[in-house]
Amino acid sequence: MNRRRYGTLGLLAVLAPVALSLAGCKSDPLSDLDGNPAGVVTDFSYLQLAIGATHSVTGQIVDGRGTALAVPITFTACTADVTVATDTAYHPVPQTSARVIVTAVSAAPSCVVVSGSGVVDTVRVAVLPQTFGGVLSSTTPKGGDTLTINSTATLKFNAATTTVTFGGGVTSPVVLSQTADVIKLLVPFSSPGPLSISNINVTYVAGLSATLNTAQTVTQTGDLWAPGDTGYASAPSLALPTVLGQSRLYLTQLPHISNDANCGEGTGGGGLGNCTIFKYTANGTDSLQFLVNWTPATNPSTDNSDIDIYSCGSAGVSACFEGGAAGVTGASVNTPEKFTFKPTAGVHYLVIEQYSGGEDINVSLTITKKN
Repeated sequence: MNRRRYGTLGLLAVLAPVALSLAGCKSDPLSDLDGNPAGVVTDFSYLQLAIGATHSVTGQIVDGRGTALAVPITFTACTADVTVATDTAYHPVPQTSARVIVTAVSAAPSCVVVSGSGVVDTVRVAVLPQTFGGVLSSTTPKGGDTLTINSTATLKFNAATTTVTFGGGVTSPVVLSQTADVIKLLVPFSSPGPLSISNINVTYVAGLSATLNTAQTVTQTGDLWAPGDTGYASAPSLALPTVLGQSRLYLTQLPHISNDANCGEGTGGGGLGNCTIFKYTANGTDSLQFLVNWTPATNPSTDNSDIDIYSCGSAGVSACFEGGAAGVTGASVNTPEKFTFKPTAGVHYLVIEQYSGGEDINVSLTITKKN
């Protein structure tokens, strides 16, 4: 038994050097890849920068096994829309990589070519504008007036999802029309500031959308309807829809002056005594729906947010609630308030009354022809 065990060990001892010798003679099929430049490796393949922004890009030349090589590396801007400069603070050991600082210069698609020892790769760069430069119809529009915003050659709106936010974080509650090229909306009562426009399609980068501020500051200046909207004799006129199903859209602010004597409810009816008055001229045949909408108070249970709407005849406050009081209901978070009736031919007055406080300042009005 012992002799057999030693024999086995002796045989292994004899065979082992032979096996090692044979393995040492075997050739490496990948050895011709060593040290030969085969590709470029960068830490970014795509950069998205605003004008004036910078970002570093590091590159390496590698062989077929992916080993970084100590060879010269060149970075070249594809267009003048970006610049590249050596990062003088970058000192790798060993020197198998290089780094540059890419600076965005002008809004356009560009790239940076990284090359060395006959191999090349490209880092795509999309330069975005710092602001939206489309033309605005006004930078000092009145509250309730129409503002037109135009797109640019390379920045287009999304007809379904683009939103426009005014100073103070106020988004217009009334958009009249919206296409890829033009947005028309009613100016909300808001704070001065640039407009923030969302979901802008950047046409030179497929699938890219951005939110940008306008280059101009927009300052809502005054009220389209004031000061005449607090009395019957001076009430501004509203155009009515003339086609079945057609609507006319308006935007006003909360009643802003105490004019209790002109309000159909007023303090005597438990209200605040503030109302806004508009004039309209009916043809006597059309049935009209009047609807107001607003953002209720944050805590309607405590603020008791309530706005009422009703029509008054040509005699003014003494002829209010013609057609009923369907637009005069208790406080509720469920806006809107609305009523429908067929006014007689002639002059009538539409009254929006702030019955209790807490609502957002912007109140939208929709008048629709029902039959």
